Amino acid sequence: MSNDLLIQCCPNGCTGELYQTSIVVAEGPLGRCPSCGQLVSSCSKEFHELSSQDWNIEQGTWPLENDMKRLIKRRSRDLRILSKYLSTDKISLLDVGCSNGAFVSIANSLGIQAEGIDPSEKAVQNGRERGLKIHCGYLQEAGFHDNAFDAITLYEVIEHVHESKPLLQECYRILKPNGILLIGTGNTDSWTMRIMKNRWGFFNMKVHGGHINFFSPKSLSVLASRSGFSVKEIRTSSVTFYEKGEVPYFLYRTAKILSEILNMPSKIFNKGDQMEVYLMANKTTV
Repeated sequence: MSNDLLIQCCPNGCTGELYQTSIVVAEGPLGRCPSCGQLVSSCSKEFHELSSQDWNIEQGTWPLENDMKRLIKRRSRDLRILSKYLSTDKISLLDVGCSNGAFVSIANSLGIQAEGIDPSEKAVQNGRERGLKIHCGYLQEAGFHDNAFDAITLYEVIEHVHESKPLLQECYRILKPNGILLIGTGNTDSWTMRIMKNRWGFFNMKVHGGHINFFSPKSLSVLASRSGFSVKEIRTSSVTFYEKGEVPYFLYRTAKILSEILNMPSKIFNKGDQMEVYLMANKTTV
């Protein structure tokens, strides 16, 4: 691998040398770990930093009204699953990469003591103006106390980070014994990725600024075990090939019908496009 690349070795702690794959995107061929199968971008540090600035905007990721209704439904489901693994009814939660705090707001409305952290100054300020408790900065620099939270969420965050193991180790440190870490990210073992290959939307840094680190259930499980966690549950959902307007209407409708047919079996076999992984911190005393 070139010395100019941001990611030079497996971010999950494997020792084998990354090799180039036949999956070629705008930044070049993706690298793959021969041990855990992790896929990584071949972008430079400078390009990654520039691409990540796409998220430093005042409106953040707060959804529109109809999208918010769908988000509330999805996140309420996630929180029900998360809660079943915790032994307390009064859950303290940290949302890492919270932007301007849409999920923090949802969690608070459901009776959870939630706060967030994000490095995007404009988005954080907007969230604070909404009355939400949001810290500005990166998790490893925030200085939270040991055993501070019952739960931590990483929604669409870990794919932006080139050193994922230190991130999970910090989550482990600030989680209470048997606390839960919920990671939401794309699934490289999905039917969508296997069919679309380099056209998989999750690889597109023009659309998804900062995406450099791509996980499967296997590679995320490897990372979890090396960071002090055990896997409690893996759920995947959605099979998506094209967005409306990307291709001619007939092709879009045909792909849409195929997606709907595959949605249920994709959940059964963990081949869905989106992945949520519930991890438990393996420590028993405070």
